[in-house]
Amino acid sequence: MTESEPIFDRFFDSMESLADTLSESLQSQVTIEDSNHHVIGYSSHEFESDPARISTIIGKRVPNTVIIGLRKKGVMHQLENAAHPIRIPAVMEVGLGPRLAMCIRHQQEILGYIWVVDRGNLASGHAESIVEKAAGIAGRYLLKQRGWKMKQDKTHEDFFWKLLTSHYENEPRIRQEAENGAILLPESYYIGVLESNRVIDGHFLLRFRQMMDTYAGQRLLLLTSEQNRLIILFSFLFPVEGTERLASFVHKLIRDMGKSESCTLAAGCSPGYREYTLAAVAYREALSILELKKLLPYHARELLLYEEIGFWAYIPAIMEQKRSMTRRSALLYPLKEHDREHKSDFLKTITVYLSFNGNLKASAAFLHIHTNTLMYRLNRIAEITGKSLKETDYRTSIYLDILTEETARVNRWFLEEAGSSE
Repeated sequence: MTESEPIFDRFFDSMESLADTLSESLQSQVTIEDSNHHVIGYSSHEFESDPARISTIIGKRVPNTVIIGLRKKGVMHQLENAAHPIRIPAVMEVGLGPRLAMCIRHQQEILGYIWVVDRGNLASGHAESIVEKAAGIAGRYLLKQRGWKMKQDKTHEDFFWKLLTSHYENEPRIRQEAENGAILLPESYYIGVLESNRVIDGHFLLRFRQMMDTYAGQRLLLLTSEQNRLIILFSFLFPVEGTERLASFVHKLIRDMGKSESCTLAAGCSPGYREYTLAAVAYREALSILELKKLLPYHARELLLYEEIGFWAYIPAIMEQKRSMTRRSALLYPLKEHDREHKSDFLKTITVYLSFNGNLKASAAFLHIHTNTLMYRLNRIAEITGKSLKETDYRTSIYLDILTEETARVNRWFLEEAGSSE
């Protein structure tokens, strides 16, 4: 086999030609992947293949089920910690036959993988030597590609920030700039902002891109980050009606990323837009969801989409207006005075009752009182204020006053209760 060994000391213009050369040398099928398990080269020899390789080549990426199966078996850990090629026995649960494999790396960074189908014809020592040479060539190719990719990513990121900061005056200018940067703008888009409880680093960004690749029907177009925030522009491959699919996608994204990176994530997402001149508006809308989650974490805990924000959109503006006013709410005054003089809990009672949409059973359970006791308190509140909670104007006005003037107390009441029930 050494006599017919092709020469590796030459220039390879693609990973396809490297895979073919390696395959010719070892008389076996070869697949070369990047660090995200996307196929960048595979041999064209028509040997019989196993299900894992067939599905990988068809999809141009290793199926997620195969990667997860290999990680559970410890195969990927063994491969990624080996300095030289290793022999991997068959893992038939994921349709993978025996392999000779090597992790392509630069210093401690993983750049990709080489997989050679082992049909029992790979001479020990010789095959490992050939694969190691090929890994060196693939590593240099991937480093060069990464340099180009980093330059492209920087161009895309600059373009994204210009969109987010209203840099462009009109739609044609945006389209021209996108074309110059080889950015294919979808017909419609959404902007999402994810906020983590820790700084977003390169590993998080890589894992995020990998995860987005596994989601069918979505396309991640632009991405940037600052401190603990990740900002994305994405689209759906097919038209989306209503908000259910969008909400489901955002929920899944923060759940999967939080689990993967062992962090806590909050998110806000804009409605869909067609005009890219409105990207800055969409960005502010996504941010406003996160602002509300900070102001009223319990009440806004389920809020994700700006399309479903309702009256909550006005809460920050009302708070800002109230800061410049010396007088406090006349609606809250009678209850606060009664609570102060009689050590009662009427302000908390009405807050809980309104927060639970007038649900007596849920409100009483939260307050740890009987529903009859709650009914008595609500009647007394009506007597003290001279107002009925059945009046829409009063109900709405006092709820807004509570949320915007008694914010610290409201958060303490609800977060303490949420903490005690965990």
